[in-house]
Amino acid sequence: MTDEVFVKNNFMRIVHVHKYFHSRDGASRYERGLMRLQEEAGNAVAPFAMHDERNEPTPWSEYFVSNLETKRAVIGLSAFRQAARALWSREAEKKFDRMLEVFRPDIIHVHNIYTHLSPSVLAVAKRRKIPVVMTVHDYALMSANYSLWDESNMRSMDVDDIGVLATARTQFIKGSFLATLALEIILKMHHALKWYDSAILHYTTYSNFVRDVMVQSGTDEKKISVLHAFAEPLMHPNVSTPAKAKEPFVLFAGRLESYKGVHVLLEALRYLPSTTRIKIVGVGPDEQRLKSIIGKDHRVEFLGFVPGAELWKMMAQAAVVVVPSIWNEPYGLVALEAMCQATPVIVAKSGGLPEIVGESNAGIVVPPSDPRALARAIERVLDDPDRAMIMGHAAYERARAIGNPQEHLAKIMEIYSRCG
Repeated sequence: MTDEVFVKNNFMRIVHVHKYFHSRDGASRYERGLMRLQEEAGNAVAPFAMHDERNEPTPWSEYFVSNLETKRAVIGLSAFRQAARALWSREAEKKFDRMLEVFRPDIIHVHNIYTHLSPSVLAVAKRRKIPVVMTVHDYALMSANYSLWDESNMRSMDVDDIGVLATARTQFIKGSFLATLALEIILKMHHALKWYDSAILHYTTYSNFVRDVMVQSGTDEKKISVLHAFAEPLMHPNVSTPAKAKEPFVLFAGRLESYKGVHVLLEALRYLPSTTRIKIVGVGPDEQRLKSIIGKDHRVEFLGFVPGAELWKMMAQAAVVVVPSIWNEPYGLVALEAMCQATPVIVAKSGGLPEIVGESNAGIVVPPSDPRALARAIERVLDDPDRAMIMGHAAYERARAIGNPQEHLAKIMEIYSRCG
């Protein structure tokens, strides 16, 4: 590989570091969208990630590290190797160093690196005196329980709840006390040795809520900027034009996990007219339980996974999109994507979700875990099409105001310049 792959310009050379390089999660979608924006603006951009057959093609994949699947429990030597990699990945350190020798970036932007890549990549950047910026997508910087969710008690955890043993008792990692304990100890070691904070010059978060959790956990507030995530549909005007007509159905889109609160939406059906229709997009471990809740109720339709552009069109058709999370959602990008389609949203008052709606008339904020309140909010939208249309227009304008991709890019590049 030679310098011929670089874009010939006077702009920046940027490496994005994230464990995935395919549409696995919201962080991956954000990283890839930001990379496209930066490339379109004339910057030279390269990824560093794990190998995976689902990855997008890139000439930089020769430097990627071996894949690590952490969903299933492992024992013995394999468990030891996973823990050692989470503590410090020698493979990531060596390969990242080789990549930086070739690419020679001006800035490194890291995303989720914790278990799969480890802070070893930060040490390489520090040795080479390359500034590092980090986008914090969840709570993994603060806790091995990166959702701050206590499944056994069905509640969100506070900063006071994320001690070593309290975190281990949640069995968040692979449903195992020992696996969660091991990762929490490793994370505490990372913090004690300041492997993150000494290398990262600036952090960005999507919401004030996440920023506040970081500050409560000991991060210097001066090192954090809150930048609402940009709305990718606004990069594709043909699928983000306000819809002219809505269909009378309620849409949920997201992972089918207990903390996403889909069961609250299904329970709200008891208080809604028999004509109410709900479409659920997504897959996840809670799917069978949710289907058992509705039984043979034909008002609910499970559609499985729906890809981005197709999902955005479905959002444009929906009367309302509901985000009923009962955990402290770091942001809730799906709500912003729905608002891009001039579709009003109903969001739970949890985490960063209310910040998306703000003080606008773009949607309704309801208490989490309250099916009656959710049902009343849904009825307010479905029973008054004129009001719903006004809310939809407000939603579109709010999305344009807080989710503008070019404004987000400008703010990110300004942070880079300050750190360089």
